[in-house]
Amino acid sequence: MAEASLPFRMPVRGKVNMLAAVVLAATFLLALLFSLTIDGFATFGNLRVILSNSASLVILSCGMAVVIISRGLDLSLVAQMVAGAATFSILINAGFGGASAFALTVLAMTLVGLMNGWLTAYAEIPAMLATLASAMLITGLFRFAILRGEYLLLLPKSNPAVILLSGNVVPGLSAPVALMAAVLIATWLLLRFTIPGRTLYAMGDNPQAARLSGLPVRTTTLMIYVFAALTALIAGVVVSSASGTVDFRTVTNGSLLFEVILVVVLGGIPLRGGRGGVGSILIGAALIAVLRNGMTLLDFSSQTQDVLRGVVLITAIVADRYLNPRDAETDTIGDL
Repeated sequence: MAEASLPFRMPVRGKVNMLAAVVLAATFLLALLFSLTIDGFATFGNLRVILSNSASLVILSCGMAVVIISRGLDLSLVAQMVAGAATFSILINAGFGGASAFALTVLAMTLVGLMNGWLTAYAEIPAMLATLASAMLITGLFRFAILRGEYLLLLPKSNPAVILLSGNVVPGLSAPVALMAAVLIATWLLLRFTIPGRTLYAMGDNPQAARLSGLPVRTTTLMIYVFAALTALIAGVVVSSASGTVDFRTVTNGSLLFEVILVVVLGGIPLRGGRGGVGSILIGAALIAVLRNGMTLLDFSSQTQDVLRGVVLITAIVADRYLNPRDAETDTIGDL
């Protein structure tokens, strides 16, 4: 409990810091290699591309990190992202203004987050199973009940709200990057200065002790999954506004979800929770962003990229197991 009151000291202590150092070194070496072998990689313009293209990944990783720190898991995050973007698009196409469409979408995604939190906290269904079922329900509902089996939904790029979300806030600062920064700050404030933030660290460190000590574990779980759902919504409107479409194949492809988990694990947030912070997200995101951009510039096929991401994910999980080994306490508490 003493550690839970100081959440931002945890990511930089002991073996967790070793993993972060290894990832930072790997990111630097990879960026150096790409700079020497790829024309145009080490340019300011490409850096802006990396930041813009990584905005949705970082935003999603904030939601996933908060859930995993609390010893949970949200496999429905990408499905929520697409569903939130689809809801926003449907409302925009129906003639709603940007502000009212976004407010209604926030309400809808809050309900989805509450559903995930209730299944986990009150129905006591394992988070992995609850959110997997939620992902299937959300995807099936939208594709067959709303989109009639179609994969794509158009979002009018001429709409003022869409223009705002895909353009620049100020010259040189795009809206996706600004939203990414805002979500990072909100995540930092949540983890560092709020009672729910400190409670979720205690939950991740020892769920039984947190519950027995009288901490509001169930209500905090509800809040955690609502926060994750809202980050998914923001990521969804960022992606759909830039492309002008909502593509449900993002859910069935599955690679984005793997990348989000990669960011969290590579940043030094153990899958058993209790440690991590915004710095961890930035460390993991830097490696994935550089790797993704380099593979794209090298014109690697999607299959090759999936193979490489899978290798990195397996390596990260093995490293996490080695650097954060089980002990008698974690064995008695159980898995995700």
